[in-house]
Amino acid sequence: MMTKSRGSLRHIAVALALMVLAGCGANPVTPAGTALSGASARATEMAQRIRQSVHRPVTTNNRLSLTVDREVLPAFMDHLRSARHSLYMQTFEFWSDALGRRICDILVDRHKAGVDVRVILDQIGQNHVDSKVERILRQAGVAVQVYRATPYVRKSGAGLNITHRKLYLVDGDKAMTGGMNLGEKYLYHAHDMLWRVDGDAAWIMHDEFRLDWIRAGGKAFDLPLRPHGSYGQEHVGIAVTSPRERGRESEIRKVLFEAIDKAATRIDMAYPFFSDDALMTRLKAAAKRGVQVRVILTTHDREILRKLNKWSAKQIRPAGVQMHWYDKSYAHIKYTVIDDAFLLVGSSNGDTLTFENNQELDLILTEPARISSFRVRVPDPDWSTTPEISDADLDFPWYDKPLAGFLELIDYYM
Repeated sequence: MMTKSRGSLRHIAVALALMVLAGCGANPVTPAGTALSGASARATEMAQRIRQSVHRPVTTNNRLSLTVDREVLPAFMDHLRSARHSLYMQTFEFWSDALGRRICDILVDRHKAGVDVRVILDQIGQNHVDSKVERILRQAGVAVQVYRATPYVRKSGAGLNITHRKLYLVDGDKAMTGGMNLGEKYLYHAHDMLWRVDGDAAWIMHDEFRLDWIRAGGKAFDLPLRPHGSYGQEHVGIAVTSPRERGRESEIRKVLFEAIDKAATRIDMAYPFFSDDALMTRLKAAAKRGVQVRVILTTHDREILRKLNKWSAKQIRPAGVQMHWYDKSYAHIKYTVIDDAFLLVGSSNGDTLTFENNQELDLILTEPARISSFRVRVPDPDWSTTPEISDADLDFPWYDKPLAGFLELIDYYM
């Protein structure tokens, strides 16, 4: 694998990669009591490390619920309709198809009812899907900011900062977040999820939205009041990638890599975009020291993205990393689970754009009961119903090898 010594190639790589982006055997399950008891010490250790690695405090006054695949849409629409004071949305793709227009109708309705409605749209994401959402919302009087691709330079190199966050925020104390973009492709057809968060962590996500609103060119505004009263007892940490924010440039990378390096028994991971060299180096090291590493990759309908995932798989499979294809539908789901002691979920992928360039936001969960229930709900069923990536899948014919080499050259920004 190539390292960060790409130096002078990076500016070329940014442009080339953005052209591509614009198209953008398990161990036996132990009894629940035994598994949770054995994971508690690891979870405590993970939580302590997280507190040292992220800017935002880990909050404990929260209630969580998970919606997956076709469950998401009704819960999401009810979430939006419940807004009484404020409704803030930030997303990468917001399609103006029939479903996107239904969502717009709710935003306009809430705006007419006196709710403070604000929407952040990513410039590249909206251009890619040729969406009319910005025009529809502005004409109705809804406040919209377009987060424009912004060049930045720091010690690790140059890049273009965009927003890839998915934040759907209501009244200061309610949030939904995860991997879901807005449109029929995602809410009707893709394999994906959104997490509902009520309580203190939801308010922190509101504040993250406020900061990105200002970065996108909007004026500062007052947030709803912080949550008061009891919502629950779930611990929630928040990690971001924010290249233009000093000290928070790569929180997600730091938290994830530290957790992988400390993994003792098992790592489960699924990402549609999987090409970061440093991530693959750590997964190989974990597998070589005896950790069971299982990775589920997406079979993209765009051949160049499928080839990039195949090339990444080809590099780490010989180290003992177990790999499956998710081929039942487009898998846009994103997560990492480690030792029933660490769960990272949100907008981030397994690529360097996530760790360096994009505005990203992930939830960090460290309670064994929550993590165990998530394993049963998503990773274990997905693994048991998908095919193994075979040697034949990773056989690159001679005429494909130049393309594979080119992808390896530019995967730092893909």
